[in-house]
Amino acid sequence: MRVQILATALVLSSFALAQSTSNTPIAWGQYTIRQEPGLLRIIRSDRTQVEIKGGRFEVKQIELTGQAPTELWINEVSGSHTTAYFFTQEQGFRNLLIYRGRTAGVLEVRDVDNDQRPEIIVGTDVFADFGGLPREVYPRLTYILAWDGVRYVDATARFPTLGFRTLSYYREALQDALLQKDEINARSAALGYYGRGLITGQADEAKKWLLANTPQAIRRWLLDLEGEAIRAIYADLACRLTVSYSKKLPPRPICNG
Repeated sequence: MRVQILATALVLSSFALAQSTSNTPIAWGQYTIRQEPGLLRIIRSDRTQVEIKGGRFEVKQIELTGQAPTELWINEVSGSHTTAYFFTQEQGFRNLLIYRGRTAGVLEVRDVDNDQRPEIIVGTDVFADFGGLPREVYPRLTYILAWDGVRYVDATARFPTLGFRTLSYYREALQDALLQKDEINARSAALGYYGRGLITGQADEAKKWLLANTPQAIRRWLLDLEGEAIRAIYADLACRLTVSYSKKLPPRPICNG
């Protein structure tokens, strides 16, 4: 089993969840969603509440709060980059979440802990162009975002065995690459294994296993990158996750990329 996956795979999986694009107005409770070339508007009583600029849009209505009416999920796609927007009408019209997926995105919306409020599983390309790895083989990581009563926050560490790439996945991929003497994919899997450990609170376990089960060249490569990997992971969600009450979106980026 190899880690190698095309960079667009996560984006395409998020598209599968959304309704097909259309220029026909979409009714959403007392609101209407209208699309124009390069622009989507959410309108009420002929007044634009929010406008989102972008390449193309995919719109889905989805239940997030457990109470009617449903919430609104918009994927904005520009080239290979995607940004997901979630809006609600509960307690007034407002933005619940913006996730700047870049070449990753929303993978799944699912109630993983049976609390009647779905979690949002998202991908990250934080390790793209990292450590000299070719872009097509960088390790994919996933976060699980959960509602804390006020906003969506990172809850990945609460569900260490969930997600699209777990520690066991990367361990198997690493062992397979080592058997095939494929150092590029072995490095990718080792980085994915450690990165997954960082976001699930299993970093010590992951590092201990890697030091005991990888060749010296891979251990040295990973240890040289360790500080950079930690900084990248802990800055990642701050760059992707936000809420905005501006009438014009996307908001000003708070990080590069």
